[in-house]
Amino acid sequence: MEKKSAFGLRLDQMASLFSMGAGDPDPSDEKGDSERMAALLQEHLASALARRSLLLDALLMMMGQQDYDARLLAGKSLGEVLLSPQSDIALLQGIKDCSKRLSGTLDSEAEAVIAKTLYFAALASALVYHDRKITQSSYEKLEESFALLIEKKWMAEELKMLFSRAKHICEGKRSPE
Repeated sequence: MEKKSAFGLRLDQMASLFSMGAGDPDPSDEKGDSERMAALLQEHLASALARRSLLLDALLMMMGQQDYDARLLAGKSLGEVLLSPQSDIALLQGIKDCSKRLSGTLDSEAEAVIAKTLYFAALASALVYHDRKITQSSYEKLEESFALLIEKKWMAEELKMLFSRAKHICEGKRSPE
């Protein structure tokens, strides 16, 4: 019988989620295509959510199934939502929950990495703009994950800044050793 984590993911899925870049293959490093990953991430951040892509369609569908009001996203890009101090915490929670589930189901490794990135962007946004930790992960684990994401060559600059701010918050809130 497979053990499930508190998040409903298998332990290997959770390990994958929290070890982005720490020895796990990076689609851009394996194929030497940081530009392709950067373009894919930028497309998902900048596109109005009415524009359809597999990742965004799945995200909207999952949010609707989980009673998150996807209408709050109408006409906005995912980047606008994730980088706005006015974004509702419930919306960020919905993006986080759906991105996490989605990252384990996508066939495309690049799309799965983008979904994981959106997951961490929602966590970072909640920390930075609402001073809320919307995960059971420790501040130490979050700090490590944000640090790894900041180092990705293909990461959008605005997300690097968000992750950097979130990392700084985690440094201040982690438990003393």
